[in-house]
Amino acid sequence: MNHLLILSPEAATYKRLLASYALPDLYMHLATSLEVLPDNLSEINLVIADPPLLAPLLERLPKLVWVQSTFAGVNALCQPELRSDYWLTNVKGVFGSLISEYVFGYILALERGLLRAYRQQTQQLWQPFSYRSLAGLSIGIAGLGAIGQHLASTAKHFSMYVKGLKLSPAAVPNVDELYILPELTSFLQDLDYLVITLPATDRTHHLFNAAALAQLKSETVLINVGRGTVVDQAALTESLQTKQLRAAVLDVFEEEPLPANDPLWSLDNVYITPHQAAVSFPMDVVKIFVQNYQHFHQGQTLDYLIDFQKGY
Repeated sequence: MNHLLILSPEAATYKRLLASYALPDLYMHLATSLEVLPDNLSEINLVIADPPLLAPLLERLPKLVWVQSTFAGVNALCQPELRSDYWLTNVKGVFGSLISEYVFGYILALERGLLRAYRQQTQQLWQPFSYRSLAGLSIGIAGLGAIGQHLASTAKHFSMYVKGLKLSPAAVPNVDELYILPELTSFLQDLDYLVITLPATDRTHHLFNAAALAQLKSETVLINVGRGTVVDQAALTESLQTKQLRAAVLDVFEEEPLPANDPLWSLDNVYITPHQAAVSFPMDVVKIFVQNYQHFHQGQTLDYLIDFQKGY
């Protein structure tokens, strides 16, 4: 018998969805927080969990074999001081459309002046203004995993010119120019939009620092839907304050929640959302777990395995 701990504020929803699959040899234990854990942790060998919730509990799970993260980002479980003697899988293949909706929602709002139009509406002001089509604008996508590739495909629907940055060289569809990390400076040239989807790793920490941001033209809009630590937030703030960049759309930050006294809140060229560009829906996580449980039950390799050293 496999004992599954579901550690999430939505634990009851996960249990209800999983019950409909009638998975063999599986007994479920629920916990919505670390304060209401089951008594028999020593029997737990499988876990579905939000990574930040699970991290402090790892040492209390001696039989742990496999963890299914409810998030795409698993850096909370990939810290060097934490154990890594188990299989860790994350959520993939479900966030591309959600991230594309978020990114292109803002791009369209900025280029078609939708926010300006609404402000004029509140003032009962009839004042036509100019705007640009997305066709022919350049978009740089830093990070070309499943999410980045979906963004590239969406950009092509709008006839945009797509530049891509990868951690390692590999052919990617819908990308007009492809670069790797040592070519960062070339990648950043002449972008109208820079969209960051990169994971948080040693290689990507503060990749977009003051020197990198200085390579962008003043008309560039930076959109970060990856991880906050990939961008030097102090340098970005200065670039926005001095209008070195046109604007920034930020869903992730170096410190979350973003402190109330952070200067980003008050800048008129910054658009802030509370890390919800693409949330994990239990139904999507459960589908991945069920498929992987079948692999696990049959002794097969799991999908979406994480390399603890790489963090993705």
